[in-house]
Formats: sequence, C-alpha cells, structure tokens
Amino acid sequence: MSSKRFDVVVVGGGPAGVAAAKASAKTGAKTLLLEKNPAIMAIKPCGQAVSAHTFETAGVNPTPPMILNRVSARVYAPNGASVKIPETGYLINKTLLLQEIAVQAAEHGAEIHVNEPFIKFMRRDDGLIVRTPKAEYECSVLIGADGYNSRVARILGVNEKSEPIPTLQYLMAGSRLENVDEIRIYVGNEIAPKGYAWLFPFSEKLAEVGLGVRGAPLKPYMDRVLKILRKELGSAQVIDNRGAPVPVGGVISKYIFDRVILIGDAAGMVIPMTGGGIHSSIAAGIAAGEVAGEASQEGDVSEERLRAFDEKYKPWLERIRRSLKVLRLFERLTDEDLNELAEMLSDEDIVDLANGLNVGRVARKLLSHPRLAMKLARQLLSV
Repeated sequence: MSSKRFDVVVVGGGPAGVAAAKASAKTGAKTLLLEKNPAIMAIKPCGQAVSAHTFETAGVNPTPPMILNRVSARVYAPNGASVKIPETGYLINKTLLLQEIAVQAAEHGAEIHVNEPFIKFMRRDDGLIVRTPKAEYECSVLIGADGYNSRVARILGVNEKSEPIPTLQYLMAGSRLENVDEIRIYVGNEIAPKGYAWLFPFSEKLAEVGLGVRGAPLKPYMDRVLKILRKELGSAQVIDNRGAPVPVGGVISKYIFDRVILIGDAAGMVIPMTGGGIHSSIAAGIAAGEVAGEASQEGDVSEERLRAFDEKYKPWLERIRRSLKVLRLFERLTDEDLNELAEMLSDEDIVDLANGLNVGRVARKLLSHPRLAMKLARQLLSV
C-alpha cells in the first residue's frame, strides 16, 4: 500500500471540509481532502437557503447558475399571522457552491481525492497514519469534517453527539406557486412540534417542502403540511424524497485533540434554532484549516496549539450557545404563546432570536408583556 506525506488531511467534502482544505492550502500547508463519494456534491438533504453573508465568508461570488432564486422570508404563527423578513437571501445549488470552494482549494495547491473513503487513523510518535482502501497517508493534523456520524470521531472514542432533529423534505415538481419571492416558515405544535416546516420556492413549478420535528413521527406531520399547502402545490409530485438528522443540540464538549480537530456536523456546529449549518460549517472549516495549516508548519500540533481554533471561531461558538438557549425556551411555548409573539416581534427580533444575536434586546422588549415576561423574557436576559 503506497504512502504519501501531507501536513493536513481533511476527511469529508461538505461545506466544512472543502473550506478547511482551501484555508489549509492557503497557509502553504501540503493538504489532502478525502471524499468517500464519487464527486464533491451535496449528498446530505439540505434546504439550500443561505444569506448573502455566507458567500462573503466562503469567498465566493454569488452568480448564476449557483443562485437558483433570490428570496425574502415570511414566518407564520399557528393562527396564520405572519412576519415578513425583507432581507434578501438565496436558494442555491449547493453542489455548485461546494465545487467552487473545491476549485479554490485546488488552485491553492490542495490535493483532492474523491471516491476514496477514510477507514481509520493511527498515531505514531512523529504524526498520524491515515488509511483508505487505496493508500496510507502520513500527516501532522487530521480534520474530521465527515458529518453527523463521523468515523473520525468514533475512532477518537468520541461518543457524544449533538442532539439531532429528524428532518424530511420533498422536492415537488408541477406546483403552481403565485409568489416565488418568499420562503415560508411555519411554526406551531400542531404543524411541527419542537421544530418548523418550510416551503422554499425554486420557481413557479418547483418547490421544496420540508419539516423537522422532535418527539413525534415525521410522516403524519408532512401529510398535514402538504394539506395546508394543497392550493399552491396543486397536483405537484414528489421527485426527490430525503431525510436526515440535523444536529441542533449545540457544540459537543470536546472536539479538539492532539493532532485532530472535529468540525461541522461532526462537532454540532449548527445554529440550533434554524438548523442552518452551511454558513457556520464554512466558517468552522476556514478557522480549522488556518489553524491546522499554520500549526503543522510550525511543528506544534498539540491540543493546546490547535485550541487557537476556539478563538478564531469564537463568534460562532457564542451564536450557537445563545441560539441553543433560545431553542430550549421556545420548546416550552404553547401555540397561544407563539401567536402572541407574532404580534410583538419585528423581523429584526426574529432574526436575532433565531441566530443567537442580540437576544438581550429582544428580551427587554418582551418584558412589557405580562405572561411572556415570566415565561420567556426574563430567561432570555440571562442568555
């Protein structure tokens, strides 16, 4: 079995992995990206909705055909009241985004191997040996960006996983949408307990319907969502039916070790309230790649040195922490509470709560409501 030496090996070609390979290669580190599938592409089910800031973080220009639609958003309370979020976001072709970042990684010198699954790694005094069915690779640092069921994490002995929410999504062909400029989010215990449902319009005739729920079976709730949207979906047919767990329980307690960093879904680096992980994973990949690339060339790849990742990724760690606390509070709200919130909250308030941003400001606003002050506002002030 052949052997080759690298400074950094990245396992997994999703958002975190391709970003890590790019960032590591940019430091001058000799970098290898391993992807088990035959292509760098969007394998995991994903709503493919991102903000403009995602492209800024990734260093990618948001141009067609990567952009499928430019949209605002509207959030619906259980009683049908809604709040419009006017900020423009994108529905994207995630595969093309991943491939563009991979192109940039290759241009900076990263070596990319598809159809080459990671099997295991072994430690030795002067580094790591990474084994695949095709070869053995020596490296100084290994970055595990191989998803929720991370094999790198299992080999490390990491049994902790971020709490998942099961999700189901249908791509519907032949819909008759009148408004294709808004994504729609539906909350409420009758439609998606401890989660939410969504409608993402790619065009008048193509839309994605999905939901995530916890503590209840997915299919009956999906059937209910389809019935609610029947008028707009018409006789649309399912042409893609997928499901996957999304880690919304926050970042796991230990994800950095001597010579190894876990990032992305493998470490729970997802915004809990939204389940959004593309932006946070790209940011994690950039931070991990920079730290691993620099550390490998300095010759210090200890856990303490790799902890520089925490400082680079600190704003995201704080956002994830705050968003998780908000999620735990919202899990206890009734549909009546959610209806009242819809009357009080502005679009800015909803964005801040969902993303773990200026939570204290929203909490102070809610203090004026007698019941929500007790159930929500005072607890939010401690977030």
